[in-house]
Amino acid sequence: MCLEAAIAAIVLVPVFLILNRHCFRDWTKTVCYFIFAVYLSAVDSVVGLPDVTYIRFQPNINLTPFAYMFSDFKNSFLNVLLFMPLGFFLPVFWKNFKKLYWTVLFGFCTSLLIEVLQIFTFRATDVNDLMTNTFGTFLGWCAARILLWLAPGITPGWKTKEVYVVCGATFAVMLFLQPFLSDFLWLFLYSR
Repeated sequence: MCLEAAIAAIVLVPVFLILNRHCFRDWTKTVCYFIFAVYLSAVDSVVGLPDVTYIRFQPNINLTPFAYMFSDFKNSFLNVLLFMPLGFFLPVFWKNFKKLYWTVLFGFCTSLLIEVLQIFTFRATDVNDLMTNTFGTFLGWCAARILLWLAPGITPGWKTKEVYVVCGATFAVMLFLQPFLSDFLWLFLYSR
C-alpha cells in the first residue's frame, strides 16, 4: 500500500502544481490538498478499486447487515480506522463539512462508491464495510470538532467544490496513470 501510494504521490505532484496555478492559487491550501490526495490514493490502494488494467465483473456481494462483522472484528476495526482521516480532513479544510450531516453523507457516498466499484474487482462488496466506513467518518468528524474547539485559530473556509476537484484528480490518477507506473516499478524490482 505504501509503495502504491508513493507512486501515486509522484504522479500527483505535477497535477497539484497545475491545480495550484489554475485553480487553488494558494500554496498552503495546495499542500493540504496534496496530503488529502495521498490519503485518498492510499485508500484506493487498500480497498483495491478497479483501474484501466484490471476491470473484471466478479460480483461477490453481502447485503446482510452484521453478517460476520463481529467474528471478523479486525477487518471491521481497520475499516473504521481507514475512514477516520476522511471524517477528520473534511471539516478541518472545508467550512460546509463542519456540519455532521454533510461529513457523514460524504463518507457514506464515498464508501458506497467504493463498494459498488468493487463489483468490478476480486474484492467483496459488503454492507458491513459501508457501515464501518461511515462510522469511521463519524469518529473522524468528532476528532476534528475537538481539534477545532481546542484550536480556534483553525478556521475551515476553503471552497467546498474544491473537495470534488481533489477527489476527481486523485481518482483519475489512480484509474489511468498509477497502474502503469506501478506495473513498471514492480517489474523493475522483480527483474533485479
